[in-house]
Amino acid sequence: MKLLVVRQMISLLVIAMSLPFCSASLQADIFTYVDESGKTVTLEASLYGSGKRRGEMMHGLLKPDGSIVLVPQGKINKRELRAAPKPLTVEQMSEGLTKKFGKDKFRFHLESPFLVGVVLAAPLDGSDRTELRVKTFLEKAGRFMRNVDVIFETYSRKMGIELADYEFPMAMLIFESDDDFESFAKETTGLGDGVENILAYYSHVSNNLILRMSECSSFDTPLHEAIHLQTINRGVVKRFAPVPTWFMEGIATGFEGKGDRINVSPDRINTHYALMSGVAKLLNWGEVVALDGVFGGSVLSGDAYVHAWGLHWMLVTEHPNEYLKYVQNLSTKEPFAEISPKDQYKEFVEILKVRPEELQLRFKVQLIESILKEKIKLPSLDDKYVHLEKHKQEMAIVKMTAVSYSPALPPRIEGWLQNISPFRPMTFHIMVLTDAGTYAEWYLPDVGIRRKIKLKPQNANKIMRGATGGRWRTYHVEVDSAYPGSEKAEAWAAGKFPIPAVSRRAQVDPSRSGQ
Repeated sequence: MKLLVVRQMISLLVIAMSLPFCSASLQADIFTYVDESGKTVTLEASLYGSGKRRGEMMHGLLKPDGSIVLVPQGKINKRELRAAPKPLTVEQMSEGLTKKFGKDKFRFHLESPFLVGVVLAAPLDGSDRTELRVKTFLEKAGRFMRNVDVIFETYSRKMGIELADYEFPMAMLIFESDDDFESFAKETTGLGDGVENILAYYSHVSNNLILRMSECSSFDTPLHEAIHLQTINRGVVKRFAPVPTWFMEGIATGFEGKGDRINVSPDRINTHYALMSGVAKLLNWGEVVALDGVFGGSVLSGDAYVHAWGLHWMLVTEHPNEYLKYVQNLSTKEPFAEISPKDQYKEFVEILKVRPEELQLRFKVQLIESILKEKIKLPSLDDKYVHLEKHKQEMAIVKMTAVSYSPALPPRIEGWLQNISPFRPMTFHIMVLTDAGTYAEWYLPDVGIRRKIKLKPQNANKIMRGATGGRWRTYHVEVDSAYPGSEKAEAWAAGKFPIPAVSRRAQVDPSRSGQ
């Protein structure tokens, strides 16, 4: 999931005359506009489209790097007609990103049309071995992007979907530090503190794929977002066009599987979503089609996503010809156009020749028959909830178990941590906090690359600030990391650890996770 946008024009008349421009006839001009701070900006760009966005009239200015600047109506003062410039090359984009993030904190790998870059949390140690590790990591990420490209082309060819060539370089930016990722996401998404729940996102504004490095140990979440990038940049749909969310999420969930080992596509049964369809909260598929708001949460595998996968799978497998016509219709939708929920539903029925409610009634039977016919084995349901005690955070995978003979006694905690940094040793501070205001903590200095360490069992009997005591029912895990030699690592080495305070954040309930 976003830069803020800008745009300009010679007059309101010129703006109005420019509205019919589409991506097939873009012309780059010189726009002069006033940005949010009141500063006058001159920009070479193409008019990508104009219309309402979040209730405000906006103009989208397309830059040579593929990013779009959004400028409110009335802020463009001047427009000078010019010949269209060529899109940037991957080499030119790498130069711009290196300048943006700094040569000492940015490394990249080019695999045209893809650019994979890592934004380092701190400069490297200068050794050839470390630089080689970074290079190897980036090459692996580059192969992932290439694999996504191949499987998306394969699926599209099978379904008869015509793809366009890439117009711009495709950048995937990986942030080594969670803090840096969240700061960047706050600046580019407008989500504020909500970015803490985001693992990766595709930005319609910057046209970049933005990831936490901790997600690159498996590429599960990046795969979902990379499909969004493919869907938009291969001409299936346009950015900022009124494309139903169920379609965007349905096609993306169809490719989810084993991260960089992509072994499934939307025309096949996705065992995870097939399993979750049996326990997901019931949602009317008519509402899923008409109301984009049902996808408003931050959790990737939320109920709406499960239903989107099922709906998309039914169309691909049961109505392939109508599905192709529907996709072709989506590709004609222009940026910033609007459609009402009623018309979105009506369009679905008219083109696909079936009501979503009818598909929903047949879904379970069709899914079970396909599972039996293809002899597919679904994973254990318990395995899908292991994230309640095992999760990734701050370049670590941690798994914890809490055992207690009585809620009145502090639980005994044991588990392990693995450093998932591909090129640095790391220092970690881990805390397990209970809702009774007690906690346990571990300090692990200089954990080697990819090394897994068993944590010494201990009771969560330390007292948090503001704690009043009582019986415990839930707990949660917090991991913080530091680079050897950093100020934070030096403070920890001196015994200066943070003392947690009681909060009301959502926590893990062992009674609901089989513990």
